[in-house]
Amino acid sequence: MVRVSLSLCVCQVLVSTVMPVCLLGLTPVLAQENLAPANWIRPPALEPGDTIAFVAPAGPAEWKPVLKYASTLRKAGFKVRIPKGLADRRFGYLAGTDAERTTELNDLIRDPSVQAIFPVRGGYGLTRILDKIDYSSLRANPKIITGYSDVTALHLAIAANAKLVTFHSPMPMSKLWQTEDPKFAYATCSFERAVFSDQYQPDQKGYSIELPDNCKPQRIVGGKACGRLLGGNLTLVCSTLGTRYAIEPENAILMIEDVNEAPYRVDRALSQLRLAGVLDAVAGVLLGSFTENVEDDTKEFDRVLLDYFASSRVPVIMHYPVGHTRLNTTLPHGGLVEIDADALKIRLLENPVNLN
Repeated sequence: MVRVSLSLCVCQVLVSTVMPVCLLGLTPVLAQENLAPANWIRPPALEPGDTIAFVAPAGPAEWKPVLKYASTLRKAGFKVRIPKGLADRRFGYLAGTDAERTTELNDLIRDPSVQAIFPVRGGYGLTRILDKIDYSSLRANPKIITGYSDVTALHLAIAANAKLVTFHSPMPMSKLWQTEDPKFAYATCSFERAVFSDQYQPDQKGYSIELPDNCKPQRIVGGKACGRLLGGNLTLVCSTLGTRYAIEPENAILMIEDVNEAPYRVDRALSQLRLAGVLDAVAGVLLGSFTENVEDDTKEFDRVLLDYFASSRVPVIMHYPVGHTRLNTTLPHGGLVEIDADALKIRLLENPVNLN
C-alpha cells in the first residue's frame, strides 16, 4: 500500500503523439473551477486495528456476501462499519436517495477514524452524486477507496478533483473472503497485495504484478511506456467525458473494460473516446475483460479492439485480467505504472500506498 508521488516517470515512451488537452473537449469545463491540486498523494496502507467502512453509493447490496467478508476482516483484526441502509431497495436500482447516499459517503470521507471506504457493489448511481462529494476533505484526510464497475465514476472524479490514488479492485460482494477456491483466490490475493501493509517490505518501491498461469494477455502493439494508470469501466469513462470529473488522458496509461455490452456498443464507446481525442493523448493502453469468463468467446470483441488499436503508436495489451471477471487484478487508479507490452507485464513504479 503506497502513495503515488509527484515524481515524473522517466521510462521511455515508445510513442508520444499527444493531443493538446484543449482539443479533448475537457478543458473548457475544467477551467470553470481550476481547483484540482497539481500533485498526487497516496493513502496509508491498512493495518490491523484500522477501521474499514462499507458503503453503497450506487446499487443496493446483498447481506450474505457483505457480512461474510466483514467477518473475515474482523478476524484479521480490522474494525468494520456497516450502515443499516446498505441493502435498501426502496428505490429500485439505487441504495437510497441521492441525498442519503451522498451524506453516507461524505460522512465517511470526513471521519478521521475511518482509514478505508469499501463500496460493496457497483450497479448504477454514482454519476448522480459526483458533484456533491467532498473532495477537499478527502484530499486533506486521504484514505483507501476501492471498487470497480460503476465505482469507476468515483475513481475518475477523485483523480480529477483530489489527485488521490484509489484502487480499481474487487468489492465485498465479489467473494473477497475466498482464499482457497482458485476461481476467486487470485482476485483476493491481488487485492490484499495492494492495500494491506503486511504485504510490503519497509524499503520496497513498487512491484510487478504476477498473473495466474491460466491468464494469457496478448500484445497488440509492442514497446514500453509509463504514466499514471487511469480509466476503468468503458461506459463510465465515456459517461463522464465533457465534465469536470472526466479522465485526464494526457500521457496516462488508459485501462478500460466492460461487461454485458454488445460488440457494437463497445465499438461506439471507443469511437467516442477517439473523437474526444483520448486515444491520441495516452501513453499506453491496457484492455481488460469484456466478458465475464475467460472461457467466453471473445472473437467479436477482439475484432473491435484490433480495429481501434492495431495501428496504435503506443504500447497496447489486451485480455489483461481486470474488470468483470473472476480474475480481477487490483490496480492503482492514478498510480505510476509501467506497461511492457513485449513482456506482457505491468509494474508499479511506486507503492500505491504510504507505509507508516
